[in-house]
Amino acid sequence: MSRGFFISFEGIDGAGKTSHLLAAANFLEQQGYSVVKTREPGGTDLAEQLRQLILHQTMQLETEALLLYAARCQHVHEVIKPALKAGKVVLCDRFEDSSFAYQVHAGGLTYSKLQQLSEWALNRFEPDCTFLFDLPVQLALTRRTHRHSVVDKFENRSESLMQQVRQGFLEQAKNHPQRIRVIQASLSEHEVWQQVQAELLQWIGSQKSCG
Repeated sequence: MSRGFFISFEGIDGAGKTSHLLAAANFLEQQGYSVVKTREPGGTDLAEQLRQLILHQTMQLETEALLLYAARCQHVHEVIKPALKAGKVVLCDRFEDSSFAYQVHAGGLTYSKLQQLSEWALNRFEPDCTFLFDLPVQLALTRRTHRHSVVDKFENRSESLMQQVRQGFLEQAKNHPQRIRVIQASLSEHEVWQQVQAELLQWIGSQKSCG
């Protein structure tokens, strides 16, 4: 049995990544793939408990990063790697790029410190492909006002900090052009999905040809 695919969906809150992850899951299942949908922080019982602390408790930035990677380490070993070994496609709502965008670029943690933590906890494990949903912060804030969900401490950040998060994601895309595919999320939902579908088909096709 061949190894499955690990695809992460990234972007600032309000970019539409979660809804397009669900659409991608439905599309892939129609193509005959077995799909696992998961999220970060979370994905396991332990990680979901840590998620509540991370999203809603005030803490030191270093404490936040350590909890995130504790949750991520458990998530990878308990859910993601076993699913990949079973030949499944794992779609994850956020992964490590979010840590570099939020904790480094907007939070102030040094890149080298987070990179050391990443190498220790994950041993260079990363998604095979990442879809980064990019759009202006003002548009994201407008979209969020129409949602009826509980706002966490990350969603409650100032516009200037969200600008830093967006730039952090774009910096990640610049540093990892082979893995990260930038989706223009300011278009209509249908147009965004067309981008995602086209990139998904192209990427899967490239993996098959390599195999």
